[in-house]
Amino acid sequence: MLYAFVPLPACYLMGHDLFDKPLPLLLYALLKMYTPFLVFGSVFHLIYRYLMPGALRRLERPWQRTALHAGVICLVTISVGTLLASVIERVSGKAEDPFSFVIISLIFSCSFLLPGLALQRQRVRTQTAEHMALVERKAALEAQLQALQARTDPHFLFNSLNTVASLIPEDPVLAERTLERLADLFRYALESSRLRTVRLERELEMIADYLELQSARFGQRLQTRLEVGAGLGEIEIPPLLLQPLVENAIQHGTAQRRGGRVEVAVRREQDSLVVEVSDDGPGPGASRHTGTGTAVAGVLERLRLHYAGRGTLRLLEAPRGGCLARLALPIGGGA
Repeated sequence: MLYAFVPLPACYLMGHDLFDKPLPLLLYALLKMYTPFLVFGSVFHLIYRYLMPGALRRLERPWQRTALHAGVICLVTISVGTLLASVIERVSGKAEDPFSFVIISLIFSCSFLLPGLALQRQRVRTQTAEHMALVERKAALEAQLQALQARTDPHFLFNSLNTVASLIPEDPVLAERTLERLADLFRYALESSRLRTVRLERELEMIADYLELQSARFGQRLQTRLEVGAGLGEIEIPPLLLQPLVENAIQHGTAQRRGGRVEVAVRREQDSLVVEVSDDGPGPGASRHTGTGTAVAGVLERLRLHYAGRGTLRLLEAPRGGCLARLALPIGGGA
């Protein structure tokens, strides 16, 4: 469309009586106006679309790229302009001055191409800067996620080893089975440390193993329940996101008492995945267990980094007493 309207201002330069001329002269004038724009436009488009990108990538210095642009413009304008002047002369049957035609073509080519190239270069710089900023932001987020996850894994390790150690003098056979289960848990922890997300099904398998491991430690003192809605296994979530909440429920709700119950319920509510971890302990802020507070803080930080504020964690009083940690994650990916 641009090539159809750009030549029109040339009508004024060619005289106010252009459309008063006989039809042959009018067609000749229009031919001289439109043909160069269409031909030069097409040739430059093909060159800059298919040839110039590769050639420019091989040049490191700005003056080299500028020299290449100038050389291409001059070479194309002179060669194509000379050929085009000859064609117009043969078609119209009128004598054409190739030198004047080429000079005018060169002026027009520079007038349109040079500003266009400058704008394109500025746009590329802007896009590159935006891309680099995005890459740096993503790298920073990934580094923070990895650091938080690495900080979670040792915490998980120390608590689990304490569980096995407490079983050895009481039931060596159960301790051996528990150690095998613990090996599976750590295999998952190590494998997931290289992943940004895992399937919910795999995360819940780890939670089930963890609950059984803790049940082996506490015996009849701890009752557990894991309830999962249908069709949720394929949802992707950050790995080891649920384990700190389950561990907190055991530590604050059960470990300091003669008995207790921990329940994990997973369901879908509209476009959110809701995970509720509840215990029947003293409730939020009333536990005698003095932890470091890093579990909840770590989960909140991972939610902020992975879901950009769209994931939430709330600590509430459970309906039947105790604490309820309600985790709501958007279904459909992270930030």
